[in-house]
Amino acid sequence: MKRIGIILITILSFLLITFAGVYFFGVFYFRHWFCPNTYINGVNVTNKNFNILDTLINESVVNHNLVIEDSDGTQIFIDGSEIYSYNYDEIGNAIQYIKDSQNPYLWVKCIFEKHEYVYSPKRYLDDKKLMQIVLNSKLGQKDRFDPKRRAEIKYSNERGYELIDDTQNLLDWELLKEIVMSASVEDLGYINLKEAGVYKNIERSEEEKKILSDWSKLEKTLDFNMTYKLATGEEITVDSAVISKMLLLDENGDFVFEDGEAVIDSEKVLAFVQDMSDKYDNLYKDKYFNTTSGGTVTIPYTRYTTYGSLMNVRAEAEELEALIKSHKSPGEREPIYIKKEDRGTYANNYGGTYVEVDITNQHMYYYVNNNLVFDTDVVTGCKANGNMTPDCVCFILNKARNVTLIGPGYESFVYYWMCITGQIGIHDATWRRTFGGEIYLWGGSHGCINTPLNKMSELYDMMEIGTPVIVHHYEPPVVEEDEETLESDEDVIEDSEDTEETEDITDSDESEETTDTDNNESSEE
Repeated sequence: MKRIGIILITILSFLLITFAGVYFFGVFYFRHWFCPNTYINGVNVTNKNFNILDTLINESVVNHNLVIEDSDGTQIFIDGSEIYSYNYDEIGNAIQYIKDSQNPYLWVKCIFEKHEYVYSPKRYLDDKKLMQIVLNSKLGQKDRFDPKRRAEIKYSNERGYELIDDTQNLLDWELLKEIVMSASVEDLGYINLKEAGVYKNIERSEEEKKILSDWSKLEKTLDFNMTYKLATGEEITVDSAVISKMLLLDENGDFVFEDGEAVIDSEKVLAFVQDMSDKYDNLYKDKYFNTTSGGTVTIPYTRYTTYGSLMNVRAEAEELEALIKSHKSPGEREPIYIKKEDRGTYANNYGGTYVEVDITNQHMYYYVNNNLVFDTDVVTGCKANGNMTPDCVCFILNKARNVTLIGPGYESFVYYWMCITGQIGIHDATWRRTFGGEIYLWGGSHGCINTPLNKMSELYDMMEIGTPVIVHHYEPPVVEEDEETLESDEDVIEDSEDTEETEDITDSDESEETTDTDNNESSEE
């Protein structure tokens, strides 16, 4: 028994010493660490010290967000972490206070009892940053309430007459700032701007009421949009900006209204169509052409030019005014033309199908879809006697077979005739044996394009009435030599004077013989 007692005492002593050691170790340990079962704002801080500061802020401190709902239902989200800040020293002192309030000698008791602490860190609102976020949102772009704003009708060349009404649904910025700041401080989390009444209207004056009444009438007339498709390829839009320039104004510059609509000034409509004709009609304008021999030539307008477009200005002005008044836009419209260039212009190579008569090279070409399908030497109007074929852009007016051409001093039968302008045409010339070269300089026609019979029969069947015909000649510019070049050539010129005189005599004789022969051949058209 005695032995058993000694053993029990020994065990109890060991256990007591062990418990005492653990207990006092815990007392020492929990002087520096939170006691077991300790929670701050729901965060378990057992066995932790002051290094929990970041954890406490990141996990337990709620960043209070703010949602602003606009009157149209769209929402603006403001992250609380962007507008709130915390004082770490204050939070550290609060944690120290909680730690100091714990008795480390009672740590064993804490194992069996949960100790919860609630601490609300003080938030600091950055009001400048908050309002900057609001300013950068779509709210910052809205028209702001200002009692001085007024409704008015303004005019600009680009847009015509417009109603500028800055008096309705204006954002009261100062009231918005007050509501947003209050919601952030009170931690409301949500603002409905429509319910908050931040949008206001300015009471209209009698003058503004008249302006709105005028605009309702004016708007009916301006509500029109149409695109002109011109024969020359351009597109001209007739919209409110254009119609604004056609309105009738009284002597005071005010609109004239009839039957609840603005009145159109017929003279202004006529001036618009006339201006369109002046700019884009090209019947009476110089034309350009890319030649087969290379280069672009300018073909001045002459009385022989028949190819081009010319609007019927007065008829089109009347039609346009009627369309505007009917408020029924056709969408697209071609003007009324006296004459319409419908095959193409220089911009698209006259549609790609045309006849080219090159007077300089005495050659004629026929293109179909920009592909050369026919060419031949020709003889054009005689330059020596002033009958040179005129440069012009025209077209095949008509075609005929077995025609007798009659003119001053001649009467000629041709098998194929294609008139291009006035009394000038393309036809066969059976009285000629040769074509091309320089025959036209002294033995040319009376102005027509003489063509070999076999070629003319081929071309006649290919040609359609209305096909563009471009007649041109090209005279290369005279190159002026500098003085040094002229001086260096003087010796050569002097040394060759005798030789040149001999050659002139010989050439003169030959020229006379050729002229006589060709004149006999070309005595007819």
